[in-house]
Amino acid sequence: MSTNPADAHTEKIRREREANPITIDHLDNNLGRRMMEGAFLSDSVYASYAPENVPTPIGFGELKNEPGTWFYVCEFHDMVDELPDVMGLVNIVAKVHRASMGKSPTGKFGFAVPTHLANIPNNNTWQDTWEKWFTQAMQSMYEFEKKTHGVDEELDRLFDALCNKVIPRLLRPLETGGRSIEPCLIHSDLWPGNCMLDADTGEIILFDSCAFWGHNEADLGPWRAPRYRLGRPYLRQYQKVMEMSEPHADWDDRNALYALRYDFLVSALYPNETKFREMARRETRALVEKFPDGLQEEAKPVENEYYDQSNATQRPGEIELDPEIIAGKISNISV
Repeated sequence: MSTNPADAHTEKIRREREANPITIDHLDNNLGRRMMEGAFLSDSVYASYAPENVPTPIGFGELKNEPGTWFYVCEFHDMVDELPDVMGLVNIVAKVHRASMGKSPTGKFGFAVPTHLANIPNNNTWQDTWEKWFTQAMQSMYEFEKKTHGVDEELDRLFDALCNKVIPRLLRPLETGGRSIEPCLIHSDLWPGNCMLDADTGEIILFDSCAFWGHNEADLGPWRAPRYRLGRPYLRQYQKVMEMSEPHADWDDRNALYALRYDFLVSALYPNETKFREMARRETRALVEKFPDGLQEEAKPVENEYYDQSNATQRPGEIELDPEIIAGKISNISV
């Protein structure tokens, strides 16, 4: 049993939020508090499954001398900004997925509070099926993207087809036809900026999670994008360590769908840059054109069980993400 008094406090807050969840439809106006509470609860749950690889959360609160300014405190690690070892990172992520599989506190997909990617809240409202949860998450993300760049009729049509044809086609088969998936704990922001090496021990440290209980493969969405410098070696290793969900033939298209959520995210974060919206448009169109009939399309068996990203859609001309945006220090979106 832990002797750290912060652990008892964390467990108390976690149980309170699980008993009285906050949905995105009932957010207060205190963005700072929401972000810090979400970060604290998210990292607390994630650390419980990987304590050696996550800075221990200590608490969150409001600065006494600066009312309205909120903070989150965790254990300090001096870290080195280097790409983590492929096997090392994959083993940690897979360990969390395996250990948490089927342990959602409600048995559903979601999380007790909205977590935030930068300053954008994730719609973590509990849902009985993965298809419903991912659809609501995508719709919420797209609404914030439109607040940044405005309405685009073509993109609206493509996004409507994505929600009504592509998502059912790729996600419903995971939970029908005798197949099922169990919610596991998802970090949901696994890019190199959140996966670094401890400068003293060399251990891989994962932090800044935006956790929810979901399909394990959703955690791999960011790895597809060349801008995050991970890609094929990490995806292939994960497939070797964790069995792919059925239907196997849909694996690459599911990965493209999961990656698309992050394309809309970065588009929402850059008000003066249209490159990411065009990238999201291109990727959405590719999926819509591939599955024009929705569920009438059937997955075909594939000979090679391992994903080869050399066949994936290329995204030329991408730019590095601004560290200020990653840190959430932007105000172009009101929530």
